This record gives sequence, structure tokens and C-alpha cells, in this order.
Amino acid sequence: MSSNNNSTFDEDYNEVSNGRRLRGFVRSVLERAEALSDRNPEWANYILEQWANNVEASRNERLKLERTRERHIHLLFSQSAAGSMKQGLSGAGLRYESKVMCFDDLFSIGPLWKLETQEGQENRHNWLAERMVHHEFFHYANWEHRIEQMMTTLSEISDDKSITIWCGSNAHEQVGLRFALYVLRNRAAPIQVINITDAMKQESNERINAENPFPLSMSVVHSKEIEGLIKRNENKIHVVRMEDRRRYEQEWLELSEQDSVLRLWDNDQIVHVPVDYFDQALLDMIAQLQLENNQQYVNTGKIIGEALTQWPQLRSDTFLEYRIQYLIAHGELEFLGMPGMLHRYAVKLK
Repeated sequence: MSSNNNSTFDEDYNEVSNGRRLRGFVRSVLERAEALSDRNPEWANYILEQWANNVEASRNERLKLERTRERHIHLLFSQSAAGSMKQGLSGAGLRYESKVMCFDDLFSIGPLWKLETQEGQENRHNWLAERMVHHEFFHYANWEHRIEQMMTTLSEISDDKSITIWCGSNAHEQVGLRFALYVLRNRAAPIQVINITDAMKQESNERINAENPFPLSMSVVHSKEIEGLIKRNENKIHVVRMEDRRRYEQEWLELSEQDSVLRLWDNDQIVHVPVDYFDQALLDMIAQLQLENNQQYVNTGKIIGEALTQWPQLRSDTFLEYRIQYLIAHGELEFLGMPGMLHRYAVKLK
């Protein structure tokens, strides 16, 4: 305590706090309590229990405050797009009042059958785990972004918060849009949808003659572009009419009855194609790269990089690697190196 007899406890506390020594003081008390927990458990355990209780209470208060101030929900369909959105919101001065949520999945590949049910989710997970490298790791490492958890989180959003769904003109995000609107089907409050491809087409005349004038996916949009789009659309209304919401919900139910595992976006529609749709194109690309590089074996990472560049809708290196491994297993390709490590093995036409 202070040597000043007239000093109060509050004054002493403020002095420590203002002097930025409070954190060190608390740490020293906790370390002392932990060290004495065996010899003087009555005192030490009381201190440690009180600390744990207050940390938990403080965390709950902080989360409650965050939920209170977060008035706008922005929903996306990849973690990379969510990261860019957070930076864009910060640049626009809206990060503090906004919450960014995302699915960590790729809806253009894998089964969609009954995905709104536990049975359908397990069916999808098993299919992907059997075919996609590292799927199990990322599935369990990103629990809060998994389909079942996101369904719960979305359904709990109160009507006093606005929701904006961001997507592009590609199968993954268009399927995701329909699924999200189905999950939100009981929401009475309006829902906004911004299609980044359409929005940039409407806004920009400068990029029309560019090779790839408009982004097809939110995952390739820079945070500065998002920031500008947010500022320019702050007072614009992008609410989906209720009849359109019901149409999207019905389209989801139709998708949920399909047994396809590969989808493309063509002529403003989701198109189901066979799982081997890209196989012949992959073989042709490998033959071309063999010829161009004057070598038998071509690095798998190079093949997939070229494919993702040429086929901008298919933004999945894991799916392409799955098809390459399928072609190896069925005698179409030979390999050299360590399959499963993308840049550590090469393939050639058999």
C-alpha cells in the first residue's frame, strides 16, 4: 500500500494501473500462488480460482459486447475471401461494427446430397476424405467454419442484424448462396446479396477490354477493391426479394437431390458434369507441357498451376491432384517422386 496514510485503495490501484505496472504485479501474484499451491493450498488455490473465474467472466463480457456492437454480418465462402473482406471493412471504417463469417468448403466439388442433414454431411465428408489430400486435417482444424457449425451460427443471427452475402459468378459460390439462403429461410428480416462479378461489370468501363476483365470469385478480389466497393455501395440496396429467396431455396432443394460430384457455372446456371470432365484436358495439357519443356516428366505443381490459370472456375488444386492420382492408378500416367506432396513428384503420359 502507499506510504501516504491518507491514500485509499482506489488511489493505489489507479497509480499502479496508470503506471502500467498492473500486468506485472498480477503476474507475480499468480506465479507466487502457483508456487505455493502445495504448501499453502487454502490461500493459493483461492487466488488461482478467483483469477480463473474473473478471466472467464471478462471473456464473456467481451464477447457479449462484441455481439452487441456487431450490427452487420458479412457472409462469404472461403477463408481467403473472409480475410480480404476484414481488411476491406477496416479500410472503409466499418470493421468495428461488422462480423465476417465464412464457410470453409468448396461447393463445386463433392456430394451435395441431403447436405442440410447430418447424414448428408457425413456422406460428403467421407467422399472428400477418401479422395482429397489433407482434407481430414483442414476439416478438423477449422471447426467453426464447418457446414454443421455454420448452419447453427447462421440460424442464430437475430433479425436486428443485417446480413450481406458476397459471391461471384462461379459454381462454388452460387451453390453456397443457395445453401445459405435455405439455411436462413426462416429469417423474416431482409437479406442482401452482392455478386462481385456483376457489381464490377456495372461499375467499370475501364477493364472491359482486359483479358480477364471481371473477377469470377470473391477469393481473387483484393481488399482494396472490396474497400472501394463497400464505400460506393454503402447507401445502395441489394436486398433479395422474398420471391427470389423462395426460388433460391427451391433450387437448393433440387441440388440436394442430385448425386453429382462436380459442378460448373455456365450461362447463369449450375451445370452438373461427370467427375472425369477435366481428365482429357489434363492429359492434353501434360502432353503439351512435355513438348514445350522437351522433357518426359512434368512437375505436378506446374500442371495444376497451369490448369487453375486456364480454367478459372475450378479453384481446387486438391481436386485436380485427385484426378491426376486417379489417372496414375488407372494407367494413363506414370509418376516419379513422392505422390501426395504436390511439388515433389512429376508425371508423364504412359
